[in-house]
Parts: sequence; structure tokens; C-alpha cells
Amino acid sequence: MKILIMFLLITFAATGRVFAQIPAEWQAAAQVVIADLERDTPLAARPWTGAELTQGWHMARAWRKHNNGNVEIILAEYLTFVALCRQGCAGNTIEGKGYIAVAEQVKALKAQNGEAYGLATSAHAWLAALPDPTGAAAKNAAMWNKDLDMAAADFATSNLYALYWLLALARPTPTEQANTFARFAIFVQGKAWIGTRCLDISKVALVIGAPPRVETCK
Repeated sequence: MKILIMFLLITFAATGRVFAQIPAEWQAAAQVVIADLERDTPLAARPWTGAELTQGWHMARAWRKHNNGNVEIILAEYLTFVALCRQGCAGNTIEGKGYIAVAEQVKALKAQNGEAYGLATSAHAWLAALPDPTGAAAKNAAMWNKDLDMAAADFATSNLYALYWLLALARPTPTEQANTFARFAIFVQGKAWIGTRCLDISKVALVIGAPPRVETCK
């Protein structure tokens, strides 16, 4: 599994280096995946303008530059920031806060929980304890806890995971917290229960020229 993770990370990073512009496969994947995740939410009725794809790209690179010292982003980072920019990211903000301030919160949260692996374990324990009527929270916690490397083996993904937890904790109810964490964590994990549906996006942008597709977990 570690070899597969490293292969995917290297592939995505290499793609980011080769293309001065946003890879077309990434843009298509973002629209398909995020549109599916926005189903049954207020954002579902909001048309795509294309601006969120560009804003998300620049935000992901700025986030990566601040945290990692380079702009060789991975697909999970791009999907994350396109999703955030669908909600609004004017002035390089994450839900109204400057991204550098949020990055400092991420750093602090990781330190409080024993860095990458400790944070993933703690986040999953928190998720499993949430009273989610769909059962998705407990299912996700159990599924993701089987392989902590997915969230914790890479510095970039562990930063994203901490960001997702912060976003979820800011929601007012346990149900909203569980939904928020799942809808973002799928970008890192590749699979997630979203309500009663188990979605698989692990292959959404791996084949050049193939139309992106959200699959059902097998």
C-alpha cells in the first residue's frame, strides 16, 4: 500500500510540474466529483463558472508553497481547494479566514494530536463517536482506520486531513460535522460513505483522455 501511495503522489506531483496550466483531467475530475458531493446541498443549484477551477488551482499552490516550500500539488489538494472555492475563497481565504492563519491552526492541531499518525487516529475516533443517523460516520472511521498511511504517510495529505477536521469542527451539529469531514476526507482517502452511498473516486483522474467517473465502492 505504501508503494501505491507513493506512486500516486509522485504521479500527481509530476503532472503538476509538467503542466504550466491546470491539467484538463484534473479540471474534469473536480467538476464531476464535487458536483456529486454537492448533491442534495444548496451548492447543487449553483452553476460552474470555471473561476472556481482556476481559483482552486492558485489556492492549492499557495497552500502548498506555504506548508511544503514548493508548488508541486497533488490531486487531493486541488480537489480540496476547488471545493472550498465553490463556497467562496476571495482574497485567498478558507471559509473567511486567511489561508496562512488556517495553516497555523493546522500545524497546532497536528502538534496537539501527536503529528500525522496521531492526528489521523484521533480524528477517526472523534468521527466514530459522532451520533450520525445514517451510520456513515462510524463506517468511514472503521474503513479509514484500517490504513492510516492514506492520511498520514505524506506531509501534504496529513495537512489536508487536519484542515478537514478543523472545517468539520466548525460546523454546529454532529450530523453536519460528520458530513463535512466525509465530503473532504474522500479527496485523500479515495473512498467514503456519503450518507447511505459509498463513493470511490480513487481512479477518477488516473487515465488520460478517459472521462472521469465516480464509482460505487466494491
